[in-house]
Amino acid sequence: MELHGKVALITGASRGIGRAVAEAYAAAGAALALCARSAGELEEVAAALRQVGASVVTVPADVSDAAQVERFVGEGLRTFGRVDVLVNNAGIPGPHVPLAEVTPADWASVLAVNLTGPFLCTRAVVPGMRRQGGGSIINVSSWLGRNVMEDWGAYGAAKWGLEGLTRYLALELKRDRIRVNSVSPGMVATRMTGFAGDAPERVTPLFVYLASDAARHVTGRALDVTTWRRGLKP
Repeated sequence: MELHGKVALITGASRGIGRAVAEAYAAAGAALALCARSAGELEEVAAALRQVGASVVTVPADVSDAAQVERFVGEGLRTFGRVDVLVNNAGIPGPHVPLAEVTPADWASVLAVNLTGPFLCTRAVVPGMRRQGGGSIINVSSWLGRNVMEDWGAYGAAKWGLEGLTRYLALELKRDRIRVNSVSPGMVATRMTGFAGDAPERVTPLFVYLASDAARHVTGRALDVTTWRRGLKP
């Protein structure tokens, strides 16, 4: 129960990696505040977690909307009194076309969810983390945030931006003992990948580690689940 006594907020928690991380955190003893845009799917996850004894609160929310983010974080604070961990997992793939063919509306939507969303969520949790003397923020990135591939430009640009956001926040929040890291989970079987790749549960040990006190000195890192599995740990 290495996360016993900690409170974790997870975005995009209704399926895929977000749901798997929520299950792993619950098994490790954390209390959970979960958000996603689908209220029905989100409540299904919460019900399953409560059946195994987890303390869970859910808030349907779109992370690209500042008011909805504030409502989500506020509900987590009202329910549990603190936030120790934020997992910025919510994301959308956007159009699979060359960048020159991406519409302004699609471009704005991809950046709003994949980059502005983590910024808004981080901005909302930082004051509380400062008051309590620290915390851990984990940004779910991608191989495409560190490399390039044709027809993935909008999504990739947002994830490259997320990597930069991670490093800036790690630098600026280090004095507050708030750790900020990014994780590239690799090819995971989710709706975004057409359910090709590893089961989401296989990527969760790195997320548990980064949320735990064992990673208290790890910040500003761009971590990779495949490397983690090979034993090349921070």
